[in-house]
Amino acid sequence: MNSSLLSGLNPEQRAAVELPPQSALILAGAGSGKTRVLTTRIAWLISTGQASPNGILAVTFTNKAAKEMVTRLSAMLPINTRGMWIGTFHGLCNRMLRAHHREANLPQTFQILDSADQLAMIKRLMKAMNVDDEKYPPREVQNFISSNKE
Repeated sequence: MNSSLLSGLNPEQRAAVELPPQSALILAGAGSGKTRVLTTRIAWLISTGQASPNGILAVTFTNKAAKEMVTRLSAMLPINTRGMWIGTFHGLCNRMLRAHHREANLPQTFQILDSADQLAMIKRLMKAMNVDDEKYPPREVQNFISSNKE
């Protein structure tokens, strides 16, 4: 099974897949096969017994790459990928906070606001407080808050 996982990889990719069972950082340009290498490495570690599915953490930059990794892993191995931690930095942090909201002193129903949500909230608050949005444009207020966070 291991040889079939490694087929089609170039020597550099194969070397990355077969690294000892420890953390690995794969850096390469767009279209170079990073997702393939990471996915194959995960499958190789699991299939050789060097890692269990619930011991996997794979961080990508895009949701698309994370979904692609999960799809590929499901096709490569007869395992449930739900226990694996595969996603973007933001997505994985959200998952961690959801699992440990009490320890973070957050309500179970906490929300994370994206930039558009933040701007809408600022506009609502400014309106409720009768703040002149021409004198204090909401986008500038948002930028001020963002640049002054600790």
